[in-house]
Amino acid sequence: MKKNIFVDKNAEKELRGFDEEVQLEFEAYFKILELEGKLDFPQAKKITKDLFEIRIKLKGEYRGFYAYLGKLDIVILHFFRKKTQKTPIKDLEVAKRRLRLYES
Repeated sequence: MKKNIFVDKNAEKELRGFDEEVQLEFEAYFKILELEGKLDFPQAKKITKDLFEIRIKLKGEYRGFYAYLGKLDIVILHFFRKKTQKTPIKDLEVAKRRLRLYES
């Protein structure tokens, strides 16, 4: 089932800070999400009950957090460049905080 993809305005600014090649890779995954409604591992991974991450390994490692809002909508919440093995708590908190704004 086709999904509606929304990119948070702050996340959009974060994405535009990456190299064009990285941006295009994320946008390709958005298209798959839109058409298929999901991404499989290793392209994506469930992080919490509500949050998933898009995983890109291109000129470094990049992540984009997203969540499902109902049955038809997906919101892209936060992007960051991963520098360590573990997902930084501060980046996870940013995504959770932004998600709460969409859920209220």
